[in-house]
Amino acid sequence: MKEWISLADGLSRPGLRLALVRSGMASPWSEFCRAIFHVKQLEYEQVDGRDPVTGLRLLKEATAQESMPVAFWNDERPRTNWLELLHLADRLREEPRLLPDNCEDRVRTIGLCAELCSEGGFGWHRRVSLIHNLLTNSDFSERERRIGHYLAGKYGYQASRVNYSLQRCEDIVATFARLHAAQKGLGTYLDGNSLSAIDLAWAAFAALIRPLPQEHCPMSDIWRALYAWEPVNTSAETVNALLQRRDRIYAEHLQLPVVVG
Repeated sequence: MKEWISLADGLSRPGLRLALVRSGMASPWSEFCRAIFHVKQLEYEQVDGRDPVTGLRLLKEATAQESMPVAFWNDERPRTNWLELLHLADRLREEPRLLPDNCEDRVRTIGLCAELCSEGGFGWHRRVSLIHNLLTNSDFSERERRIGHYLAGKYGYQASRVNYSLQRCEDIVATFARLHAAQKGLGTYLDGNSLSAIDLAWAAFAALIRPLPQEHCPMSDIWRALYAWEPVNTSAETVNALLQRRDRIYAEHLQLPVVVG
């Protein structure tokens, strides 16, 4: 298990440092980042981007934003989104290739990852539903409600957009279901015969349908229930098959248990 260092220490050191969410729950964006650097066999120092006293102030000063993961490489500018992180990892170590060399294939791979990772993608819209649940479900305590209000302010939550978010999530899962159908019987991978960024992104963001079992991804009952969601426009059999692909990626390529804090 990697040790955590403070952001202040991380900013003063050379080499590769990753500022990751340390919150007691699995962050799909941090998991995708960890997955990229793990399969590339790139060693990094694990940075807690939130200071116990000053919160995210230093992260904002260093990166002009307050979200993680963030990659720091020597004295280069910080990389603050998933695609910059992916390009950095591919530059630091060419193999295994997570993005195709062919331009059209590369566009397709990046586009499918964006449907999971980017603003307006699966993770973004599942977070809208999660925020809505925190703010409207009377079963939650004041602590969870405060988290909901914080996230609502940070990400521009609007109750009127919840149904749109649900439909976007359904559409994205249906897209990956079609990808699965096209690859059925061809092995573990979603797009061809070798591991790609699509597999790693799906493995990370599938937690927002059904998290890995507790022994592989320790989470509180509250957050495990919040993460869980069952698509209604894709058959349960196909969803289970997609989750089994996620499980094989973790078993064959990634580290378990998931680091949540």
